Amino acid sequence: MAACRYCRIIHEADPEYRVKKAHWDLKSDFPRCSWHWQFLCDDCKRAVSFNGMAWCPKTKRYYCIRCAPTHKKVKRSLWVWDYYYALWCNPCKQYHPALDWLEYNKKHPWHSDVRARRALKGLNRNKYLKPWVFIKWAPKNLQYPTQQEIQKRWDEGAEIWDAGYTKYGDAYRRNIFNPTLFPLIGNVKGKKILDAGCGAGYLCRLLAAKGAQVIGVDLSRKFIELARQYEKKKPLGIKYLCADLARISKLSTGFFDMVISVYVLCDVRNHDNAIKEIARVLKPNGRFIFLIEHPCFSWGAGGWSHVPLDSHRTEDWLFFKVDNYFKRRTEECQWGQLPVLLTFYRPLSDYFHSLKKHGFFVLDLIEPRPTQRSLRRRPREWNAENRVPPVLIIDAVRQK
Repeated sequence: MAACRYCRIIHEADPEYRVKKAHWDLKSDFPRCSWHWQFLCDDCKRAVSFNGMAWCPKTKRYYCIRCAPTHKKVKRSLWVWDYYYALWCNPCKQYHPALDWLEYNKKHPWHSDVRARRALKGLNRNKYLKPWVFIKWAPKNLQYPTQQEIQKRWDEGAEIWDAGYTKYGDAYRRNIFNPTLFPLIGNVKGKKILDAGCGAGYLCRLLAAKGAQVIGVDLSRKFIELARQYEKKKPLGIKYLCADLARISKLSTGFFDMVISVYVLCDVRNHDNAIKEIARVLKPNGRFIFLIEHPCFSWGAGGWSHVPLDSHRTEDWLFFKVDNYFKRRTEECQWGQLPVLLTFYRPLSDYFHSLKKHGFFVLDLIEPRPTQRSLRRRPREWNAENRVPPVLIIDAVRQK
């Protein structure tokens, strides 16, 4: 039986620490004992590394770094590390330390409850790590998917996707996208704006509330249905159209002052036709602002190399791998409970060539980073995005 890799690391710093046998993730380079494996969050039910999991002694519940409203790094020496995470607990109105710090101080819930330790209470029973997010090349039969297949998958995931949104969108939009986009967009009062790939319409509603005349377009019928339900509950004068961005012939030529597209063009099969259509519906000197996955740092082209795979320690996220940058392809991607979606990878130059071809002049290219407030409140969550930009924003103008 292999020895726990974490135990061996700790033993090097503290020779009196007993190295335990590994029972979990035995086929990897980082096999673990039960103390250093994943625990199940009692809130979200996800399996999370012990260094990203806290214990509330009041409620007798485990809760993870993702579910905690905020967390912080506490500078302390424990074995070979110089900090631990403390996670905010709403019931107690205070921070509780992660399990690695509790073990170090012999205050882990298993220290005081031998029965719980023997029963492995709270432990993830899956033998091997299961990735929460994956992106991979689509199989050959899906390298050229039909619009129907793309639409079907987005329809299946629409309600799950929308459930993760607040008024201001999901966590990425609130902490990275919006703080850069809205100052760039500026005053929209009285302007005609197209939200190209509107989803359930969160951006449409924010723009309409600021006085814009907004039309939202999306390929997914289910997303458009959800958006219209929001409009019915609180009318803002937003119109929605179900259509492929590469075929928006129902929209008038030269109608819009501005087109905004947030994380959509990388999901559009024919981006060149989409940009051509966007140029058509824009007025001369109209602006096209779009945000896409950063092609230079695409998960499909590489991704983070971290050891072990589930660690929440920032130093364990070693570097971002990039390969096959020039290989255009269809990719399958999945987040959490969403169905497998289809996205389209292409190098950055493809977008620039299409913009030039269809009469756009690029005003700016921005690589947004998490806000300082986000980094203070959730350092683990936004550390990677503060090291490597996950997205880029292009601000272009349609020339006369």
